[in-house]
This record gives sequence, structure tokens and C-alpha cells, in this order.
Amino acid sequence: MTQRPVNLLGPVLAMSALVLVMVVARFGASALGLRVPWYLVHEVTLMALPAGWLLVRALRRLDESNRTAFVVTTMLFVSASAIAELLAIQARYWWFYEGNDPLSGLDLGAIPLEEFLSYPLLLGIPVLWFVELSREGEPVLGERALKAASWLRRGALVALGAAALFVGLAIVAPSQPLDPAVLPFVDASGAVRYSAGPKQYGWTIVQLLGWAGTLALGAAVAPRVRWRPLLMVVATYFPYALFVELLACGRGWWVWNSQQTIGWFAWVLPIESFSMYLTGALMPVLCFEWLRTLWVARRQHELSATLVAPRLDSSPQPVGYLAHRVVEPPH
Repeated sequence: MTQRPVNLLGPVLAMSALVLVMVVARFGASALGLRVPWYLVHEVTLMALPAGWLLVRALRRLDESNRTAFVVTTMLFVSASAIAELLAIQARYWWFYEGNDPLSGLDLGAIPLEEFLSYPLLLGIPVLWFVELSREGEPVLGERALKAASWLRRGALVALGAAALFVGLAIVAPSQPLDPAVLPFVDASGAVRYSAGPKQYGWTIVQLLGWAGTLALGAAVAPRVRWRPLLMVVATYFPYALFVELLACGRGWWVWNSQQTIGWFAWVLPIESFSMYLTGALMPVLCFEWLRTLWVARRQHELSATLVAPRLDSSPQPVGYLAHRVVEPPH
């Protein structure tokens, strides 16, 4: 990666301007009585445009090892999010309220197109933003992180144990069929709510498993992780993603099923939402860092093997020639 000063203010101001434009556009559409598929419009303007800009810049800067790590990380999270999306929609972890804003009407199977765009973008942006903020020679913690790695491994085990506890609670909960006819509604306070099916804590369990994976990855890369851009990603991405979540849940673009959560809400946001965007900022970046170090180490090993490999020729040599000959690196 080429060395350049970090320009944090410019992208943040650009994103703020995009948000302001969308707020003004929404007020204008409401004043004119227009029903616009704002979920899709916001995905294009507030997620796809920044992601595309970051992607072009990242691909120009990344060397082969970093590019491979980025591609594999993206493929892992895009495929995982698509599978999780199908399972979650089938179990009604959330559903859609179109009383405020309509969906686009473009479906893949029975799932709105907006849903397939949302998670790949939300999980891809942190890695792209991390690449944008990273510079050559970034400080790492080294051996100072070994103690932290030990605590992170313990935290991963605690998260797994908590997930197992909620699985047990879901198993012993009273059985109740899921009625697909039950739809989200607006309560007396004006908040969009949704409650359907048995108490399964599905989204709670997913978040705890996410923390287990995040902490385990953190333990694996703790001595080598570039902590400065990682902290910058969390400090900027978390409020941005939480704004998207608050806007979405407030308008009913997606409405969390309280039966799949603990049931603790901050207005329309379950406590799991706050967890989701912390792990969403950390886990893809830590996965990228883990894969990057693997590919860098592999490349260094291949280069080292190339430099020290003896040059064989057909002329007879004395015994011990290969053992004692000084090998010059290729020019």
C-alpha cells in the first residue's frame, strides 16, 4: 500500500452531506404525497455509493496478498449473509411494514431485493473503510497483546456458553406455531412493533455466536492487528450503521420480532441491534486481518524459498558443494 496521510474528515463530511440530502428528499416527497421505496433509495445512496467509491480506491492500493484476503473475506461474508437472510426470513426474525414506505416490489423468491443488498453492503463497508484508513507501517501491539488475547479467548467461551443457555431456554419455551398472517403494527406511542411465533431468542443467539467468532478472531490476530485504523472504523462505522438501523426500524423497513430477541428495546431498537453493529464493524475487519497475515506469510515463505534455493547446473561439483555454496539472489 502506498503511504498517504489519512483523510478522515473528507469522507465523513461527504457522508453527512449524503444523509442531509436524503433527509431533505424524504421531507419533500412526504410534502408532495409521494410514496417512494426509500429502503432501496437509501441503500443506493448511503451504502452502495460509498462502497463503490471505497472499492475502486481499495483495489488500486492493495497488493496481491491483501487483495486475495479482501476477496475471500467478501465472499465469505456475502455468502454467509445470504444464507442467514434466507433462514432468518423463514423464521420471521423480522418482517416488513409498508404503512410508511413501500418496498420496491422487486423480489428474489419471496424475499425483497432490498434484503439481499443490505447485509453484503453493511458487512463489506467496514473492510473497505479499514483499507482506506490503513497506511504502511501501521503500529501493532506485538507481544503486549498476548495477555489481551488470553482474555479474548475466555470471552469467546463465555459468549458460546451464553448462546448455549439461550438455546436451552428456547427449547423449554412453550410451543407456539408461527402464524405468517401476523404482521407488524404501530403501537400507541407511534413505534412499529412485531411479535409472532414462539419465544426462540434466535437473534440473541446469533449475536452471541457473532461475539464468540469476533473475540476468537481478535485473539488470533491481536499481536498483528493494525489497531489504530480498527478503532477508527469502529468509532465512525458504528454511529453510521446505528443511524441506518434507527431510520429503518423507525420507518418499518424491517421490524424486529420481539419473540426472537431478549425483549429489551430502546424505542424501536432491540439491544441486539447495538451488538450487531459492533460485531459488524469488528468481525469482517478481523477476518480480513487474519487472512491477510496468512497470505503475507505464505508469500514471504515462497520468496524466501526462491532466494535460498541452490542453483543447480550440469557441471560436476565436489562433494559438499550444495551445502557450502553461497547462493546469490536472482537479479
